Amino acid sequence: MRNMAYVNGRFLPLADAKTSVEDRAYQFADGVYEVVKFYGRNAVRLEPHLVRLMESSAHLRIAGGPGLDEWKTIIEQLATENELVDDETNEYILYQQVSRGVAPRNHLFPKDAIEPSVVAYFRKAPVYSREQRETGIALSLQPDERWNRCYIKSVCLLPAVMAKQAAADAGCFEALLVRNGIVTEGSATNTYCVREGIVYTHPTGPHILTGVTRTLVFEAAEKAGVEIREEAVTPDQFAAADEAFISSTTMGIMPATRLDGKPVGKSGKPGPVTRQLAQALDAIVASELRGHEVTAK
Repeated sequence: MRNMAYVNGRFLPLADAKTSVEDRAYQFADGVYEVVKFYGRNAVRLEPHLVRLMESSAHLRIAGGPGLDEWKTIIEQLATENELVDDETNEYILYQQVSRGVAPRNHLFPKDAIEPSVVAYFRKAPVYSREQRETGIALSLQPDERWNRCYIKSVCLLPAVMAKQAAADAGCFEALLVRNGIVTEGSATNTYCVREGIVYTHPTGPHILTGVTRTLVFEAAEKAGVEIREEAVTPDQFAAADEAFISSTTMGIMPATRLDGKPVGKSGKPGPVTRQLAQALDAIVASELRGHEVTAK
């Protein structure tokens, strides 16, 4: 693929894609973003991602960004500019970002209307190993120090970055965030534990991002006949669960089998509910790709 980006109405090489030092995303984290998974030139749930991007913009009172149809046109052209291989074995991610725009530095919103800064580009999707899928990944408990509007997909990610790095420093794949004695989610994932065949995950609300893949997990559970309860759990309850897993746009469902060096469940291996849900989710994605229900063509 070519490394082409979209920046404020222009398609240009990623190396030449630049914005002003007074862009408010740079100085205030005053912007929002999305990440979409592509198999070849077919996206997984493109429209829900675009809707969430526009909703996040509205929550921050960022006006004037592309609408749904305009975004689809931009993405179609960007896929062409990058010469994406139209083969589902080629996996990509699309990164999109909208900031309030460029203005002289001031904590207040600019008095005069300014154009938002709009950026998008493709990258090869992250690759997760067979060993990770088969043996599971490790989690590390970390304090949830993010703001109270986690339902907005904001570029204000430093608390999540610090938690993720702390988990990596502890030899773990992902942070399991804890706020007021309750597990919320991961630094870049939604989190779940399984007790007696029932999946538990934090309720929708201000302290988690209602992930597009999280919605897919719920759909997979319905198809598989697995019950999901949106109920908060403590770190001790999570650690004592029979199984655990995380989900995100880039990885789908990933089993989590260790927490701070100790096994999750008696076996410390991916459990049957996790495997069942992963298979059901993969089947939903495969079905939609075959039907090309959401596409960038």
